[in-house]
Amino acid sequence: MRIPGRRPLVGVALAGAVLLAAVGCAADTESGGTDEVKIDLTSAPMDLSWESFNGVRIPRSLTDGPKDYDAVPSGYSNTPQGAVLAAVRGQAYLALTPDQQWGRMVSVVTAPGPGRDEFAANRALVSVTGSVPADRAPKFVAFRVTSYQAGDAPTAAVDVVQEVGSPAERFAYPVALQWIGDWRLVLPTSAENVDARPLDNLDGYTRLEES
Repeated sequence: MRIPGRRPLVGVALAGAVLLAAVGCAADTESGGTDEVKIDLTSAPMDLSWESFNGVRIPRSLTDGPKDYDAVPSGYSNTPQGAVLAAVRGQAYLALTPDQQWGRMVSVVTAPGPGRDEFAANRALVSVTGSVPADRAPKFVAFRVTSYQAGDAPTAAVDVVQEVGSPAERFAYPVALQWIGDWRLVLPTSAENVDARPLDNLDGYTRLEES
């Protein structure tokens, strides 16, 4: 489930492969009469700013969300850019939400399924408190939407890139998402053996930078 000795975000690994049967190809279109509208998979979320979540900086967008700041921030746009923000922030929530709030967080951030059940059982065995020290905090730096399916039951798969340590090591994590009134992460089971992969460069990725 993880690269030995490398544990950005407390070793949380998310699946891109879970939705192989459900997600569409990497470039999708929406049909409207005789016109086809190409879906933008490469642009970063608009109006991007950053905030701290338990020591880790995470992005938000006035356009793409989250727009609801209740107990667990939610409310993303039903677009690839909304999926990107849900994927990035979802990784931080899963790894860093303190013990008192994690049950509520999991119910809002993730889709029902065996992966969520397994995560909840494992999470109950550990304790998460406090903030990540500044010298160990991962940085979210880029993304690539590897698959996106619009329509009645939208799905997405996003590679989220983190940099960890000094000198920085760079990793890409595959994240699967499903639209259930909002973007929700589809967690893998341990049997699916989903893991990060190291990156030498950001060719083909879109950087996440403050607007």
